[in-house]
Amino acid sequence: MTDGSIDIDRLWKLLSHSVGDEKAELAVRSAANSLGFARRPSLSMDEALGVLEKVAETPGIVGVTARFAKSRLHLAAG
Repeated sequence: MTDGSIDIDRLWKLLSHSVGDEKAELAVRSAANSLGFARRPSLSMDEALGVLEKVAETPGIVGVTARFAKSRLHLAAG
């Protein structure tokens, strides 16, 4: 994270411990793509939270994990 930006890779890593790297990266990149952030290596805090919110709409463990990841991101930015 530099200048208040958050690397998109950091987002999927927040999910990967619970759902695995492949599923986490796919979920985050799909959400980022649907929000128009596909080619961006980093996002603002609001954009990053939007991506996690989109992932949180996913049913099951991926969505639950994304909701917890949003909280962790808020705390880390603190």
